[in-house]
Amino acid sequence: MNLLLDLGNTRLKWAVASDTSDAAAAITQRGVVNYDAEALAVWASLLQSLSISHVQYSSVIAPEQELAVFSALEQLAVTPARFQITANAGSLSNAYATPDTLGVDRWAAAIGAWGLVGQSCLVVNAGTATTIDLVESSQPDTAVYRGGLILPGLALMLQSLHQRAARLPQADGRYCAAPAVADNTHDAMTSGAIEASCGAIERMGLRLPAGAPWVLTGGNAHILQSVLGSRVHVVEDLVLEGLAFNTSDRSYAP
Repeated sequence: MNLLLDLGNTRLKWAVASDTSDAAAAITQRGVVNYDAEALAVWASLLQSLSISHVQYSSVIAPEQELAVFSALEQLAVTPARFQITANAGSLSNAYATPDTLGVDRWAAAIGAWGLVGQSCLVVNAGTATTIDLVESSQPDTAVYRGGLILPGLALMLQSLHQRAARLPQADGRYCAAPAVADNTHDAMTSGAIEASCGAIERMGLRLPAGAPWVLTGGNAHILQSVLGSRVHVVEDLVLEGLAFNTSDRSYAP
């Protein structure tokens, strides 16, 4: 069995996948873990009952946080393999101009989205930051990752307003859908953050053919889906889906 890890800024997402070429069916178990020592210890105990032969991880956290995670996994006696940026992932080409600065989570999510939908698509990871990326396919069975946008996530937007504007609170409001208009500051801030994120998504979507799917993932995906409607499809963790493809198809490996 393969253990896949998405070491995100806020929490650790994990999955167990069988070694198969069908990544959509490969993931058999998944979960989320906080980075505190007690939670990691409980999680590691659970994993010991599984036959883990390979560990692959995507990480955007600090090395000391990574060390805490891998220390908890020492009893598995498996050396973790870091997921890396590559020029190609199977039939998906990487056209990012500065691949050394590309976040591995963006590349893995693009691989996951392309593997799941097999056509041009918008890839949105709505977490601590919100990334909005384009995968373009102009001919069957091949695609190009173009890059896209990075903007603050919903919590970061609200936090920055509170910290940089003396009279603005730490907002805990509700979203006011049209035709309603926010009539208090908490709702105005919350609605502003959500509208700004959805507006960026919609504008990036104009760069793709009509009907191209918009794939959302991340902790805020369902919030944005409730505003954007049926055009979007939520996948619980596109990074893990990308790692599953990378693990099952050895041609994806760095």
